[in-house]
Amino acid sequence: MRTTLLSLAILFAFGAGTWSVHGQAVRTDYMETELVVETTSIKPGQPFWAGLRMKMDEHWHTYWRNPADSGLPTEIHWTLPDGFQAGEINWPYPQKIVLDILASYGYEGETLLLVEITPPSDLETGGTVDVGAYASWLVCEEICLPGESGYQVTLPVTGDAPQADERWTDLFARTRENLPVLVPGWHVEAAISDSTVALHAAPPEWFPGNLSSAEFYPYNEDLIDYVSPQKLEKTETGYLLTMRRSGFYTGRPQQIEGVLVSPNGWRGPGSERALAVSAVYADVLPAAVALIEPAGSGDVSAVSGLAATVVSGDLVSGLWQALLFALIGGLILNLMPCVLPVLSIKVLGFIHQAGDDPAKVRRHGLVFTAGVLVSFLALASVLIALRAGGEQLGWGFQLQSPAFIVVLSVIIFMFGLSLFGVFEIGTSLVGLGGRMDSGSGLGGSFLSGVLATVVATPCTAPFMGVALGYALTQSAVQSLAIFGFLGLGMALPYLTLSSVPALLRYVPKPGAWMESFKQFMGFLMMATVVWLLWVLNLQTDPNLVALVMVLLVLVALGSWILGRWGGIASGSRSRMAARATAAVIIIASMVTVLSQVPDSAKAERASAAPTYSAGLEWEPFSRQFVEDLRASGKTVFVDFTAAWCLSCQVNKRVALSDSRVVEQFETLGVVPVQADWTSRDPEITRALAEFGRNSVPLYVLYTGGPDSEPDILPELLTPGLVLDALKKVESGSAASR
Repeated sequence: MRTTLLSLAILFAFGAGTWSVHGQAVRTDYMETELVVETTSIKPGQPFWAGLRMKMDEHWHTYWRNPADSGLPTEIHWTLPDGFQAGEINWPYPQKIVLDILASYGYEGETLLLVEITPPSDLETGGTVDVGAYASWLVCEEICLPGESGYQVTLPVTGDAPQADERWTDLFARTRENLPVLVPGWHVEAAISDSTVALHAAPPEWFPGNLSSAEFYPYNEDLIDYVSPQKLEKTETGYLLTMRRSGFYTGRPQQIEGVLVSPNGWRGPGSERALAVSAVYADVLPAAVALIEPAGSGDVSAVSGLAATVVSGDLVSGLWQALLFALIGGLILNLMPCVLPVLSIKVLGFIHQAGDDPAKVRRHGLVFTAGVLVSFLALASVLIALRAGGEQLGWGFQLQSPAFIVVLSVIIFMFGLSLFGVFEIGTSLVGLGGRMDSGSGLGGSFLSGVLATVVATPCTAPFMGVALGYALTQSAVQSLAIFGFLGLGMALPYLTLSSVPALLRYVPKPGAWMESFKQFMGFLMMATVVWLLWVLNLQTDPNLVALVMVLLVLVALGSWILGRWGGIASGSRSRMAARATAAVIIIASMVTVLSQVPDSAKAERASAAPTYSAGLEWEPFSRQFVEDLRASGKTVFVDFTAAWCLSCQVNKRVALSDSRVVEQFETLGVVPVQADWTSRDPEITRALAEFGRNSVPLYVLYTGGPDSEPDILPELLTPGLVLDALKKVESGSAASR
């Protein structure tokens, strides 16, 4: 993803950039850049140093070669005379820039990116040469702005030794002091566990100093959890630095490379601070790595390898809180409108089971729970893997795929037809998961859990937004634990009823009314299909929706054939022919329609204009637009929403459409901005991540000027909550958190 964005920026830059000729500085958004050369002339065959000088405004920063959690590294593309060759960028060590739960590696103030350029040895003297470059970068504070510019400097070619350009002598000297160096004698080893990355640095015998602190900046992207603190401890043979491993890193590095920075200096006080590290991967560190207690401590603690890692109390506390909220959120999830249609099928199962064998009831409860847990963990694993690969995705991402929505619509439509009695899945009145004899219906119970999970994920945000955002910043094991507790909470009521048969006495007794109830549940299924088609229409276009409606008619035809001639009452030959015919109709029509569905990454929205909410005219979201509004003193309300998020739609109708809210927006001049995440949008995904979220809804109120902290509203809105927030606007004292 970063590569794609950067490539687009570079292509744009070459077409329409700002140019600096003859070494003049260029002023762009919040920074000044300039191509500088260390010498006033060049000599044939003798390398010389040039660099991109970048001077950011106060509080603004650009990025290092590994930007960490967010950002893009600066790129320089050279335009040189024939025979000239430019080396790679020499990056000074960065600083760690922390924003809430994210951290970036970059530069503030003034920095210089050095590049060595070698002219050909047969270059003629007495003339001049033009050295050109084009640079692209990202400059950020609370927002990020791409920038680019072209440069050209003219240098005389002489046979004499080049003289230093005194304007830049100090800048080049300071920059070289911050470049990583190889210090002979230092021996660095590395090891990785499921949760920890460790570096052990053994000093040479001549090392006169003592390291009191150190920070590792890896070249390997997503290797460590960037925002977590790094812990340095003295050992018998050197220094052990432990870092939390990123949950997004799934590979096995051959080497761990980066820069180890210590203010104490790697050759003693006042020496180089940045040590270039290229450590070979090992499963464990040597047994000699034993911690030595700092002076003044009472005892010595010996550990080996990665056993030195201690999880902080804050992490444990945060994890347990996230697990608790996940469990509670899963319980409440059963009442959400996107889950109720599927779980209503299981209500029929409770009723049928009230008079059945308790052991069979428990088995179905466990299998249904297993279906929910496996599905939650599978979706979470896919999300973690895709994000580790650079995809900008969030929870509920499957409903951003048009193809997935088509398949899900067909499945739920067929369940609805089954509830209407068009055909039977299984032989019982209950249908899905209702067959209780000899365990033959266990597959149906498992499938019920899978389906409930698939349609439940868009509804998790009102209770799980913060917890899910927290989960995806932790290790893979901790993330999966949180998602597992969410699934356990959703399955807990069914598991409890199936495990304690005495509770089933409170369930109504079976009777003729069950058939009517079953068919009523079918209407809920059809309502869910209508909602999915509406989401599909917003993601693609009405022509595709019409094609899917034709598909549903063919699916209904195949289901009718299956129910009419494919049942047990029909002869075996008739039954086989009916099932084959139904399968051909359904599968062939699905394949045909899916071939017309645009890829989720390439799908274009039918309209770039946002939806409207009873009097509030929403502006489409862009980071630049919001920043411009804030800079002009406007109060901005940003609604991060999606068509497939039912909670978002309820909030619009209950709170944001309220006449009092609309009137107050207009009175106070609040600009409503809608960040529509219905289709995949990396810019919105990154904006959500800045608030520690990966799901919608999210409501952000900006007021008090461009430097003020935003006010984050609850995920479930009421008119009173919105009006209370707007009162803070009126008083000019918006709360922040």
